[in-house]
Amino acid sequence: MDKKLPLQGVKVIEWTQSGAGPWAGRCFADFGAEVIKIESTKFPDFIRLSGPYKDDIPGVDRSSSFILFNTSKKSFTLDLKNPRGKELFKKLASWADIVLQNQRPGLMKSMGLGYEELKKVKEDIILIDVSIAGQEGPWTGTGGWGGNAMAQTGHLYLYAHPGGEPLMPGFTATTDVIIPLYQVMAGIAALAYRRRTGKGQHIDIAQLEPAVYSLGPGLLDYAVNKRIQQPMGNRDPRGAPHSAFRCQGEDKWCAIAVFTDEEWESFCSVIGNPEWTKSPKFATLSARKENEDELEKLVNEWTMNYPAQEVMVMMQEAGIPAGVLQTTEDIVDYDPQVKARELLPIRHHPVMGDCLHARWPFILSKTPAEIRTTPCLGEHNRYVCTEILGMSDEEFAELVDSEVIS
Repeated sequence: MDKKLPLQGVKVIEWTQSGAGPWAGRCFADFGAEVIKIESTKFPDFIRLSGPYKDDIPGVDRSSSFILFNTSKKSFTLDLKNPRGKELFKKLASWADIVLQNQRPGLMKSMGLGYEELKKVKEDIILIDVSIAGQEGPWTGTGGWGGNAMAQTGHLYLYAHPGGEPLMPGFTATTDVIIPLYQVMAGIAALAYRRRTGKGQHIDIAQLEPAVYSLGPGLLDYAVNKRIQQPMGNRDPRGAPHSAFRCQGEDKWCAIAVFTDEEWESFCSVIGNPEWTKSPKFATLSARKENEDELEKLVNEWTMNYPAQEVMVMMQEAGIPAGVLQTTEDIVDYDPQVKARELLPIRHHPVMGDCLHARWPFILSKTPAEIRTTPCLGEHNRYVCTEILGMSDEEFAELVDSEVIS
């Protein structure tokens, strides 16, 4: 590394799969920590086996989804069902500052790799346990994925249009996106605590809890008023019109959000102050909310006459929040803001060649993240054994021959 990154010198063992755990490990790695991802050739992280694949050719080292969650790490394939594999894990724990894992609650403890066992090999170790429901409570031991976490926390109920069926996000569950931020924040806090006290700690993070926390006003409204928040689709109780409106062309849309009286007056001016805008039915926010179906129909009749980009520009120039509904093609190939801020840099992958990567959605002026491509499965086996664990080449070869490392 040419520059000193914020987490340079921090050492992390990551035994995770899917999105919620790996994304946190990626943050540690991109900002300078050395992250060793424990993997299995018999049971690879299923994201390695999830598309889209480069050139539509399947393979454990060809998944674009894996790139999103696993940049800048090192891959070490280890058989943790083998007693010698467990011993190697413990040796790595004695080297590490943090162990990050998101297996089913109780699994690591049953394997002799729980927090109390790891403390015996590294007294000040920090263990971050990530799960759906947490390490204690009536649902302890519950497995699952982000989708059922969205359901249990009320998110899936709210992701719908009024009277419609619940809708899942297109790529990954919102809980998988929310929880990594808390893992990283907790891990950094634990490192700061250890620097002051010399003591490690056990961090227990459940996907359910940050997701419930993020429900915000709806949760408080029920606590205070016993009122259950209902699905609103694209609408907002504080604004109208507030939706995506069809524009000129096939499947082209522009989102418009009007909150204040001043914005409403500007909106009316942009669309030419038609007669209907003077109706008492639309004179105030409360009136517009009461007549929102009719309002949206009338707005659509105007927006359909213009390209989405033109609608956005007209609205923004008048001080009204508006944005074109972009496709992935628009974002990758055409969005000038994405290009100017280098949100989607190209990195070279040893199997897939030049591939799109994604930087973190914030920029540190002095120590921005250094995004390196993802490791191939088992790419760093020799490095981990000989450089970190100090084995001879003969010892490494024997472990490979006995399939402790594969």
